[in-house]
Amino acid sequence: MRVGIEDNIWRRKGERMTSVRQIEQMMRLAREIGRDVASGPEAREIYQLGVQYNSTDETLAKLGMPPNREPGQRGFPVRAIAA
Repeated sequence: MRVGIEDNIWRRKGERMTSVRQIEQMMRLAREIGRDVASGPEAREIYQLGVQYNSTDETLAKLGMPPNREPGQRGFPVRAIAA
């Protein structure tokens, strides 16, 4: 999960949680249920921040998703499996 400045979470009536408080609460909850919390560098790697691809098709392939349909193509495109 992620939290941030665009999330509006309220603690009590009229008391808005800051981003820092949201992060602290999510870290506490994750630890209580036995989940690991990613470090900053781990999160950047997970979200692939700074990674760029040359085309939509390359992006979909790198994410393991099927390509977009060609014009007039019907049905569901499938990802080619490497031999």
